[in-house]
Amino acid sequence: MGVPHLYSLEGRIGRREFVLTLIGVFMAWYVFTFLLIVIGGAGYASQTGVRGVWEAIVNIGGCVAASHAIWIAIAAAVKRCHDRGLSGWMLLFAMPPVIGQLWLVLNLLAGAGQPRDNAYGPARMSDTLPHGAALA
Repeated sequence: MGVPHLYSLEGRIGRREFVLTLIGVFMAWYVFTFLLIVIGGAGYASQTGVRGVWEAIVNIGGCVAASHAIWIAIAAAVKRCHDRGLSGWMLLFAMPPVIGQLWLVLNLLAGAGQPRDNAYGPARMSDTLPHGAALA
């Protein structure tokens, strides 16, 4: 999987790739945010001398990192919906509190993908193998 694949809303991904993508994105976002906090002086701009242009750069960097992380997470969720045979618009069901998040966890994390081709793409190689067969 390449970097352009992370931003794409097309195709299908399995549970493992979905979870690993989310973990990787949020860990990178956490480290980048931590570095921005350290560079920004952890809120003590008057004591660290970080002001003006540098403060704006830190704020813009945080917004850029957040927007990239959110887009990649949404793209991964859309591709996971595609693997389940659902439209990406089904993610709007995750909006209501509690019930929406419960649907999201049960459907995207616990549900298996369709083992055959669907409208969103061909079946993944790991889904088309007979039970117990190994990859060559």
